[in-house]
Parts: sequence; C-alpha cells; structure tokens
Amino acid sequence: MKRFRISLFPVLLVAAYVLIEGSFDPLWLVGFSLVHELGHMAVIRLLGGRVSGFAGGGQGFALSVNGLSYKGELLAVLAGPATSLLLALIFIKHPFFCFANGALALLNLLPILPLDGGRALRCVLALYCQPHRQRMILQITGLCFLLPLLGLAFWQFLSSGYNVSLLFVTIYLLFLIKENGYDV
Repeated sequence: MKRFRISLFPVLLVAAYVLIEGSFDPLWLVGFSLVHELGHMAVIRLLGGRVSGFAGGGQGFALSVNGLSYKGELLAVLAGPATSLLLALIFIKHPFFCFANGALALLNLLPILPLDGGRALRCVLALYCQPHRQRMILQITGLCFLLPLLGLAFWQFLSSGYNVSLLFVTIYLLFLIKENGYDV
C-alpha cells in the first residue's frame, strides 16, 4: 500500500502571502493547488489504482493507494506538476496565474522528499537500488537541493526586506525531512 501525501505547504504559502502582501490572490493559489492534486488523482484512477484510505495530520493529508506499480506511482507523482505546467501554459497571457502555476510545478519537481520530485526519484531508485542505497541517495540529493534553496530564500528575504514566503516553505520542508526521515 502506497501513501500519497497532499502537503499543506501551499496553504502555508498562501497564509504567508495574505499576511504579508494583504492580497486575495492566494485564493487562486489554493484553487491551483487543488487542480494540481486532482492531476495526481486522475492518473491514479486512470492507471487502475484505488484509494483505500484517507488520513489527516500536521503535515497534510495522506491517501493510501493500492494497485500501482512503481512505474504507475511515478506517473501519478509526475501528473501533479504536469497539470500545473499545463495551467501555466493555458494562462500564459495572465502573468500572475502563469507564474503561480509555473512556480508550483517547479517547486514540486525539486528532488526533495516529500515533494513530487523526491517521490519520483524514490520510485526510479526503487527499480534499481536496494532500500539502504535509496535512502542514502535521497538524503544526499535532498540536502544538495534544499540547502541552496534555503540560501536563496534568505537572500530573497534580505534583498526584499519583507518577502518570506520561500523561506517559510524551505523551513517547512526542513521540518518535514526531520520528522519523516527518509524511510523507503
């Protein structure tokens, strides 16, 4: 049984944006995040997977999915970012909508667990590596991407003097990594 986690980090990003910017554009971000998650669900259903359970927690929501191979899970994982990229193309003439979907896709494609890119890397590694080696590769890869992202987030905050949204997301990911570990 595989667990697909629907993270609350988009909600935290929206809350930070509303507090700092005072704009109601975040409602669109929530909608785009939901469409992103529906992309995952559509592919799970198309591949014959079944959702056998649903649980909520401090990190977000987790779906227990049966009936998918690692290759099927890989397709389901990549469906969310693909959906966001498609929305970015659809809204190419609307800069905010295009940027929001593009950023959502690119952030989710980073090979950091529990993001979609990390889950995709885990699926690929499961086809070729033993669990111990998978864990090691996931840890090294995740930290190699997360630490520069943290530096970029600090730089963005210091240069703007107020924009902390990427910093919040990066710190949130650090806590998720610490809490979850890298169990394969």
